Amino acid sequence: MKLAKSSIAILFSYLVIFLLPSLLNSIFNIKNIIISVQTWDYLIGAIVLATLLYFTKEKNSIDSNKNGIDNVVIWGFIGLFLALLIQFAISFILILTKQNPASENTAQLLTLTKASPFFILTIVIGAPIMEEIVFRKVIFGNLNKLMGWDKSSVGITMSAIISSLAFALMHQDGHIFMYATLGLLFCWIYRKTGRIQTTMISHILMNTFVALPVLFK
Repeated sequence: MKLAKSSIAILFSYLVIFLLPSLLNSIFNIKNIIISVQTWDYLIGAIVLATLLYFTKEKNSIDSNKNGIDNVVIWGFIGLFLALLIQFAISFILILTKQNPASENTAQLLTLTKASPFFILTIVIGAPIMEEIVFRKVIFGNLNKLMGWDKSSVGITMSAIISSLAFALMHQDGHIFMYATLGLLFCWIYRKTGRIQTTMISHILMNTFVALPVLFK
């Protein structure tokens, strides 16, 4: 599959996956099973997007096989450390400026996890895999090549900013700066390693670090 067609197919599929639980609930009133529906929706969605990615033979200018699985895993953990450091630093600044550092989006997801432990699979598998494919691989990586921005550092920076702002706005949370900064971090790691699997590992580990303790409370 060509890069442009693959990118459109992935973005369209993600939009459908993202909206499907709300759409089904509005039509069939499935409030009693909405958590299970959303979990399966995201897990199946991750498989769908990963499959579309697998059959995309054309690579963007960031993709590279220069890093083996060992470096991918190492940088995945480095990404986790940097992501947690960023969140701690921004939360500290918010506290100093007398602002609320708590994320409503995160709090809502953790509440759903506590109500239905099965939902944790949405947080630690479905969502991070899809978000890395959509926001880092497609909007950041593929956009570079399709728009011809990969020829300059300004173009690469522009696509990273667009990707990160889209990532932040998608979370529908007041902490746009924090999410956008995390998005920029994951863009940098993707470009550094040339492997989208690296940011998937970082994102999965970050979400697991936040969500897993809820199951033991």
